[in-house]
Amino acid sequence: MVRKLTGAALVLLVSALGYAGEGKEAKELTGTVKSVSGSEFTVKSGDKDWTFTVDSKETTVVAKGGAHKFDQLKADGKPAVLSEFLSANETVSVMYYEKDGKMIAKKVHVKKP
Repeated sequence: MVRKLTGAALVLLVSALGYAGEGKEAKELTGTVKSVSGSEFTVKSGDKDWTFTVDSKETTVVAKGGAHKFDQLKADGKPAVLSEFLSANETVSVMYYEKDGKMIAKKVHVKKP
């Protein structure tokens, strides 16, 4: 178990360094999803709402059963849409960067109770 956590921490560190190397300062936020609409979702953290944009080429969503769901959508010839993997009231951790005044979600980790 410790080995897995250490590996995950290393991946996040390497990812953060990679973003910084591209001129994209990586930031992280944890909160509760308020809404999901199209290619955006809003997270409440503390007393503030944060709206993130999803980029189909850059954003990764990690959710329990997500890989299976993605494979099924692909097999059915359906597009993978954000609302299939993320919904209101879920707790998430979002790694993001700012670009052109928007917060671009790089990785969204859905935390299941």
